Amino acid sequence: MISSPEWLHDKQLRLARKNTFDGALVLGTSNFNKSTGRVTKPINPFQKYIDPDTGLIRTDIIRPRNCPVCGEAPGQGLFIKDGFRHVRCPSCDLIYVSLILREDIMVQYWREEIAWMGVLQSGPQVDMDRLKFTYGLDVASSLCGIENPGSLLDVGAGTGTFVRIAKEAGWKTTALEFNIASAESLEREGYRVIVKPLELADLPPASFDLITLWEILEHVAEPQLILRNVSKLLTPSGILLILVPNAGSLVTRILHEKSNTFGGHSHLNHFNVTSLKYLLETNGFEILETETLLTELGTINNYLDYQDPYLGDAKPFFDSLTPEIIHDRLWGSRLLVLSKKKEASKPNEDDFHDSPDSFDPSF
Repeated sequence: MISSPEWLHDKQLRLARKNTFDGALVLGTSNFNKSTGRVTKPINPFQKYIDPDTGLIRTDIIRPRNCPVCGEAPGQGLFIKDGFRHVRCPSCDLIYVSLILREDIMVQYWREEIAWMGVLQSGPQVDMDRLKFTYGLDVASSLCGIENPGSLLDVGAGTGTFVRIAKEAGWKTTALEFNIASAESLEREGYRVIVKPLELADLPPASFDLITLWEILEHVAEPQLILRNVSKLLTPSGILLILVPNAGSLVTRILHEKSNTFGGHSHLNHFNVTSLKYLLETNGFEILETETLLTELGTINNYLDYQDPYLGDAKPFFDSLTPEIIHDRLWGSRLLVLSKKKEASKPNEDDFHDSPDSFDPSF
């Protein structure tokens, strides 16, 4: 096992590094949101399908579901936002959308979506993302003892910032992305790109030392299916890195439905520490590391000062509320979890006799 760098075990050094890619801390909340285009992107492209009598999306384009983590029937209704009902699971504490878009509509939406891709390609966002992705890659490599860069699968690669960083660091990268514009761009750069859902990707077992799900699980209708396929594809010592919006964050607990993290056409699942732990453990993973990223302190201060949460310029409401306290209590707006397969869940080679004999993830 490689020795971990000093910053991994020094609380203050680690916090200082996280603060460097907290865009709102670095540039100011309003400036960061404006400069990345967050305030100009359409909030709900399905607004025209909302029934004015019920306030809900029309029934002909939606489908019902139980809790996608534990299967429990929909629990307490929390609120309706942009036509989508958000509920809380009484068993695993997941907040989720119980009536989601039909699969064909959702697939078409993600294949053609360009508004959020524009945000991800903005200069300030790319700068912050490069620092964030490097941080996550360093944690996965050093803390979890990956000796040398190996094979990596990035599920939902988006505009490709992470796979570029991973390739620069020596990883043999494969990107899975079926947004048309993003996949074509990565292919032109020479990256291996799979333009299919993970369950249809036809990848051989135990192919990857690291699989990353950067803000993906909140978008998928069946997160259990994703994890089952990830488990097959990881090497016995492989690492799974997950980043999701944190439903237990302080900013989300304060803003409730006013939080930008809620948008039922695309954000279907809202995990906290409890529900994500349940999802991982029931699918054969053990958690190695849990932390939060991004404080959203500016957003909180703006809201408490009766300003627009994302465009205000309020002074701190409470001086003692600091990034250190936010992350110590796992109140940050993003939840970063690293895990590996439990010993008993490692795949048996005989289970995959129909898979390809070999696979070179470099390209």
